[in-house]
Amino acid sequence: MKRNIIILSVLSFLFSAALMYLFVEILYKERISIQTNLSQENIVANIELTAPEIKASLSKSDDISLLYGVEKLSKVKSVKECFIIDSDLNILIHDNSEKWNKKYDQDFYRELVKIKEMAVRNIDQYTIVYSLPLNDNSFLCVKFSLESIYNDLKLWKIKLYVYGFIVCVLLVFVIYYLSIFLFLRPFNKAKKYLSLNNTKKKTIYYDIVKMALSYSSNADENDENTVLKLKNFMNTLCKSYLSYSDEVFVVLDSNARLIYCSDDNNVVLDEKTVGEHIVKLTRNSEILKSVSTLLENPSDVINVDISAYKINITPVKDDQDDFVGIIISGNTRKDTF
Repeated sequence: MKRNIIILSVLSFLFSAALMYLFVEILYKERISIQTNLSQENIVANIELTAPEIKASLSKSDDISLLYGVEKLSKVKSVKECFIIDSDLNILIHDNSEKWNKKYDQDFYRELVKIKEMAVRNIDQYTIVYSLPLNDNSFLCVKFSLESIYNDLKLWKIKLYVYGFIVCVLLVFVIYYLSIFLFLRPFNKAKKYLSLNNTKKKTIYYDIVKMALSYSSNADENDENTVLKLKNFMNTLCKSYLSYSDEVFVVLDSNARLIYCSDDNNVVLDEKTVGEHIVKLTRNSEILKSVSTLLENPSDVINVDISAYKINITPVKDDQDDFVGIIISGNTRKDTF
């Protein structure tokens, strides 16, 4: 039972961990989508707000206002680079003054000057470029990165994994101890109860043998009155100690000599002389074989079917686990009705 509870707990942990993993991944992707869209919208809004000022400054050849506009865009969160490039691939203004008046002949810049209207395109997983034509020869370009958003959300996802793991462990503990309380505890209680009943039954059998030995030691087998008293005593004893009354109930001592017999239909014994060895009292080979087995190794109960009866041959031991006798008991089999 405990093994099954442990297996259930492990499976519960694996199942809950898988669900937690899927939940975190779905939540992470949703948060990524929301955060990146918000960031892009914020940057594009700032560009669209500042672009007319830059365009006006360019048409007036107002370098100070033009530089101010470029610097303003470069300070927007997540913007990595902001510059104006002409159709000959020369950088007119850049937020990094070291790149002013330099020509860049790479494919990336060639693509920028080919656009005729506002365009947004991805360079890699994190980097996006916003480009806008200011006039026929000049183009405003803003490069921004979403890497910081991904990094922040990765840390957030790791925290969720840790919290999810703690929740899964707590859930497993709850399932484990709840299963113990609801299943293992009643199971062990029932098992203990059955074990105690079994021990009690063995003790009762020992008491019966001990009392029968004590009572029959003074019995005169030729005195019908004494034998009748012994039989009545044993019947009363059995009914007092056991919750049922067997149709066949025979008590033998450790040498297989008869102490008491209640067998009105002669199912087990043909003769019922107290003190005689069972070999002289029955011709039933199954009974003799079973009794012989128990005399050699008094361990387990032997079950024998005789005619319409189910017979149990039980070895009896005392508190020191010493063999003291045998009880042969039985009733009519239910399948005979």
